[in-house]
Order: sequence, then structure tokens, then C-alpha cells
Amino acid sequence: MNAGPSSTTIVDDHHRGALVVLEGPDRVGKSTQVERLAQWFRGRGRSVSVSREPGGDALGEAIRTMLLGESVDGWTELFLFLAVRARHLSSVIEPALSRGELVILDRYTPSTLVYQGAQLGEELVTQLATLPVFREPDATIVLDCREPLAALDSADRFEHSGLTGWHERRNGYRALARRHGWLLISGDGPPELVTKRLVETLVKRVTG
Repeated sequence: MNAGPSSTTIVDDHHRGALVVLEGPDRVGKSTQVERLAQWFRGRGRSVSVSREPGGDALGEAIRTMLLGESVDGWTELFLFLAVRARHLSSVIEPALSRGELVILDRYTPSTLVYQGAQLGEELVTQLATLPVFREPDATIVLDCREPLAALDSADRFEHSGLTGWHERRNGYRALARRHGWLLISGDGPPELVTKRLVETLVKRVTG
């Protein structure tokens, strides 16, 4: 995973701000592709901010460490994720968008719908996770792999369910992508090929 947010402080007068989200189950190369996309767009003169959820700032990263390492009841988990997202938007994402930056996120609302929705009920979780305070991305891409690209970490409570749980979450992402209009892009193959697929999909959506 990436180390947290990175951004420029110069206003990009030539572009509008845009929010792009990369999603998918664990170990499909999201963090790698977030960084590769950032490098590609920066190489073409675009101001880019990279971040992840949960995380974004010191408070978000502290709650991330807690959530990944300590089991809490489902409702507490959901509201912590949503609280961190609201903070992330106000402290990191919205300021970057106002500067005209392209913001690329590793996880956002779809993770909540897949992970917490499966536990607490998709309809209610969707209502909470799509409140107006939570900005709608300009593009949401689900990286879809036939199998994990690396071994799952049994020490991570979100990965300890193994391949069975992984495939359940993959199927959840695929079903929700069809329902919500998220873009489903193959994550199989060399990283540079996956980046090419992503760039071809995004370039017309986030320029201008």
C-alpha cells in the first residue's frame, strides 16, 4: 500500500479538479496502479494528489491502524470508516480538487458497500455511505483479477478469510459495478499493460 497522501500546493489553472477511485478486493494491484497512474498524468503536466482510505491525514492513518489490527462490532466499524471518509474529504480531497488537481484514491465508497454491506445489509449501508456529504467520483474503476496477485495476509483481519472470502468480495464488486455503473477493468497481466488499460479508460474522463 502507498504511504499516504502526496500532493502539490500549486494551483493548476489549466485543468479542473477530478476524483478517480481505484477499487477491488485485496491483492489486485490497486496501490501499484494508483502510483503508476499518478506518474503517467504527472509526466504530462497534470497536478496529482494520491491518497487512500482509510487514511488521508494523521488522524485517518491512526484510525486505519486501529481498524486493520483490532476487531470491532460491525456498526462501530461502519461509522468509523464513514467518519474517516468525511474527514478525508474535508481535509485532503476537497482542497486538492479546488486547486485543480487530479485526486486518485485507493478505495472509497465501494469498499464500504462490499465489506460492511455484506455484514450489515447492503440497502442500509448504501443509504449511509451515499449521503450528500460524500462526493461522487468522476470515475470509479474496479480492478478485476481472476485470482489474487499475491498471497493473502492471514494476519490482516480483512484477508484472513482466504480465497473463499476473496472470491465472495470479487463477486460482490462485480455485481455492484453493474448496478452502479462502475468501470470494470481487468487487473490481470503485467502492471504496464494494466496501466495502459486504465489510462485509455480515464484520459477523456479527467481532462479538460
